[in-house]
Amino acid sequence: MLHGKHMINGNDTLVLVFQNAAKPLNDAIPGIYSGKVTQQEVAEMHERYTWMKFAQRVPQADYFFIKDHFSSVYGWYLVDGGKLIHERFNEELTAFIKKHGYKRVIAFGSSKGGTGALLYGAMNPLITDVFSLIPQIHVATFINKLCPNEKRLFFGKDKKFEKKVDHILFTDTLYSNYKKKKLYFYTGTMDIQFQALVKYREFLAEKGIDSELFLNRSDERHTRLVNQYTPFIFGVLEDLIDQSDSRTKQQVTQIHPSVQVLKEQ
Repeated sequence: MLHGKHMINGNDTLVLVFQNAAKPLNDAIPGIYSGKVTQQEVAEMHERYTWMKFAQRVPQADYFFIKDHFSSVYGWYLVDGGKLIHERFNEELTAFIKKHGYKRVIAFGSSKGGTGALLYGAMNPLITDVFSLIPQIHVATFINKLCPNEKRLFFGKDKKFEKKVDHILFTDTLYSNYKKKKLYFYTGTMDIQFQALVKYREFLAEKGIDSELFLNRSDERHTRLVNQYTPFIFGVLEDLIDQSDSRTKQQVTQIHPSVQVLKEQ
C-alpha cells in the first residue's frame, strides 16, 4: 500500500512528499471510468513525481515521494474505491519511519497532497512538522466539483461513505495520538476551500492544537497559488529542514500571532 520513490542522502531527517493531482491524471478520469485508460497507463503517470527538483537541490534531508495510486486513479491517501485506507496506510508509514530510524519527519504536499500531509500529520506522532499547501479540507465536496460524473471511482454508491469522507478531518479519533509539532498552512483568500480551512483551524484551536497560516492575498486561485510562489514555498520547506526561520522571515509579515502574509504579491 505504501509505495513511491525513496531518495536516501544519509540524513536522519525525512521529508514525506505527498503528491498533488497532476493535470494528466485529472484529464484521464473520464477514460479511467469508462475503461479506455488502462491501469498501466495510470501507473506510468504516477511516476512523474512533483517537487523532485527541490529534493535534488537540497540534499540535507532524505525524501520519500509517496504515490497515491488508489481508487483506480488516486484517493487523497484516504480512500480506495469506497473504502477508507488511512489507518492501514498510517501503520505502514509508521513502520517505514521506524525501519529507517528517522528522528525528524516533515509531511509536505499541495492540494490533495496537502490533505495527505495534514491527515497523517494529525494521525502519526512520529511526524514532527507539517507544511500543507492549499489542502482540500472537504475532500468529497472537491471531488463532486472535479468529476461529478465519475465520483463512484472514489465513493462507490454509498452516500453515507461520501459524507464520512467529507468530514474525515473533523473526526476526533484522528487526533488521539497527536503530538505537538510545527503545523503550517499556506493558502490564498481566493482558493476554493479557503473558508473551509479557516473553519478547520478554529476546530484545531478548540482541541488545543496550534497552527500557523501563511496567507496569500493575491487574486491567484488554487494551482497558481503554488506555481507562482515556489520561491516562498521552497524557503519555508528549507527552513523546516534546517530548523531555521531566516528564509521565511524575509518573505512574510506577521499580522496576527498565528497568521503571516506574503510580502511580494
